[in-house]
Amino acid sequence: MNVPGLEDRIVAHGRAILAGGADAETYVAETALESYRAAIATIAPMRPFDSFETLALAKIGAQYMSKLRLSGTRGIARLLIRWKQADAGAWVIAGAEDISTKLSPWSDIQHYRAELGGKSNG
Repeated sequence: MNVPGLEDRIVAHGRAILAGGADAETYVAETALESYRAAIATIAPMRPFDSFETLALAKIGAQYMSKLRLSGTRGIARLLIRWKQADAGAWVIAGAEDISTKLSPWSDIQHYRAELGGKSNG
């Protein structure tokens, strides 16, 4: 998918997470800081991460969802990150969720959980 500037922002954000500093938050919209910090807090015990990989990128309306896999000696974390274009044109994170233990991003939705036989998280 060719989205001007977005792929570069996703990669730069992944590198910032690997570096472990607060610089990763510079990619986050003010309104998304709470969800972002919650997601990062849940994967913190798996730090340090050695590498990251973008697993998916999908357009949903005017926003994009990316899935990021972070790998390290303590495990693998997966984040689902929602990106939007800010007023100035830069891509910013509009929401984030740790999906490391989910069977799928939809496994905690009632309808899908029933189809999975009651399983919600791995």
